[in-house]
Amino acid sequence: MLTVITGPMFSGKSSALISKGISHVIAGNTVVAFKPANDSRYDVESIVTHDGHKFSAYSLPLDGTLHERAIEIFKTYEPERSIDVILIDEVQFFDKRQIYNAILPWSDHGHIIVAGLAQDSSGNSFGAMPELLSYADNIVCLKAVCSKCKKVNSATRTYRKTKNKAQVVVGGLDDFEPRCFECWNPE
Repeated sequence: MLTVITGPMFSGKSSALISKGISHVIAGNTVVAFKPANDSRYDVESIVTHDGHKFSAYSLPLDGTLHERAIEIFKTYEPERSIDVILIDEVQFFDKRQIYNAILPWSDHGHIIVAGLAQDSSGNSFGAMPELLSYADNIVCLKAVCSKCKKVNSATRTYRKTKNKAQVVVGGLDDFEPRCFECWNPE
């Protein structure tokens, strides 16, 4: 089973992912969490929300070794205890072929829950998210308060406050803010 959590920055994607992970741990399931190695904003070995909540996670490389590293980690759990749930935060940073080869085969055996941005700050599709959304058994679409007009549950976009035009920029409130479509694109 594949669950995809999406929404703009600051909509609570990582919080929802951590909450689902904790629920599975309480239920007695074996949960393994991953995050991209380039997301070291708060902690290298944990998925961390902007307000400081944490869930222990393996940091995975964004290069071609993701599959080998994931298999190596999975082998540390098998056969002693099967992996019931896999969590992946910031999944948009991973290459879609790597995600398909390394992670999606486990969706036949357990539950995979991923969180990520479906669009970048320019409104373009982001990484593996469009394909993951098309394969999802469950989709959780979150919204935020628009940072400009302050309408509750209206922000569906991420606005970049800096001039950096690269698609992949790991940042926080200094770099990005959630906005509704009207405030994100005033034209």
